[in-house]
Amino acid sequence: MRLSDHPHEAALRASVRDWLASRLDDARRQSIEAAIMRGESGPARAWQRELFAAGYAVRSWPRVYGGGDGALAEDLILFEELARAEAPDDIFRVGIRNVGPVLMRLGSAFQKEQLLRGTADGTILWSQGFSEPGAGSDLASLQSRARLVGGRWVLRGQKVWNTFGHMADWCLFLMRTGVAISRHRGLSAFVVPMNTPGISVRPIPQMSGRTDFNEVFLDDVEVDSSSLVGEEGDGWKVAVAMLDFERRGLAAIGFDCLRTYRRLVRLATTLRTAGGGSLSKDPQLRRRLAELGVQVRIAVLNNHRFAAMVPPGQPPGPEASVQKLHATELNKSLHGFAMELLMENTPHQPEHRANLPKVSEAWLGSFGFTIGGGTAQVQRNIIAERVLDLPR
Repeated sequence: MRLSDHPHEAALRASVRDWLASRLDDARRQSIEAAIMRGESGPARAWQRELFAAGYAVRSWPRVYGGGDGALAEDLILFEELARAEAPDDIFRVGIRNVGPVLMRLGSAFQKEQLLRGTADGTILWSQGFSEPGAGSDLASLQSRARLVGGRWVLRGQKVWNTFGHMADWCLFLMRTGVAISRHRGLSAFVVPMNTPGISVRPIPQMSGRTDFNEVFLDDVEVDSSSLVGEEGDGWKVAVAMLDFERRGLAAIGFDCLRTYRRLVRLATTLRTAGGGSLSKDPQLRRRLAELGVQVRIAVLNNHRFAAMVPPGQPPGPEASVQKLHATELNKSLHGFAMELLMENTPHQPEHRANLPKVSEAWLGSFGFTIGGGTAQVQRNIIAERVLDLPR
């Protein structure tokens, strides 16, 4: 791992920073974020198309799929600069960071040709159909079933916690195709258009007010064999690879922590004490901001550190759990501290009450990231067993 950019990386960082400054202002940020809140993907798709046209959407992907044949470090430079510019939420992350890399490794030639470029340029928005009401952390216990009938697969069941399922064009579903007792060996993965007859989506209102998560119901959904990813019964391999990529994708929240920290510092500089003095001069506040700032820097460096350990084109190792655990817990702490500051100081500074809904939404939403991609408890088990080699 290097702590500074190579000359070509420094040039890339400068070009990305200049491009973002010319394309992204507060009005556009707010427009995209408001549309996402309403469940509308149009403005975010337009933004993704611009990123793709500029060559910034999928730097590490092969050129044939719209990428730049770059190293993973180039993706991280983009993530870091997007966070620094306080870019809107990336609703294409499921496809670009999870599904796309899995299809490159395990998908058919048809799937790669038909789906990957559209995933990169904002044409295809993905969701992920793994968890079920009775199968979360124990994913191998899932019961949704796919049956082969007359040469076509018929999918039936229910999925839950499908991020962006209400806006998605495609979903990668994990289904049971063998007997239940075989568990891991009886699963298969399918890529399915969300407008296929028999699919219905029900958004799940979160306590933050957002509806990013959804329930997806499959009522005798028919697809042909071209939807099968890998071989029948090989779905656990797909699931493990996708979860590895998902943990690395969620670890990129470490860059989002940079954005949140910058907003937190700005908030602190505008708050006053009950006596009218600047709260930012309070030594306890400054100490806590410094401590959080150090952790944010660690989160950013962790992304670069562990990316340097991943061979080109390969999924991340168990070290991604270290990233994911640290970044998601830090994200929660940052939003919690912002809430604490506002709750303590708005009684004598009422002009900040308008900030409470947005800050409280972000704080409440931060808890979900400690669950997605495997709970914090699951990550600790992975770290203990696969990183530290501790006995079970």
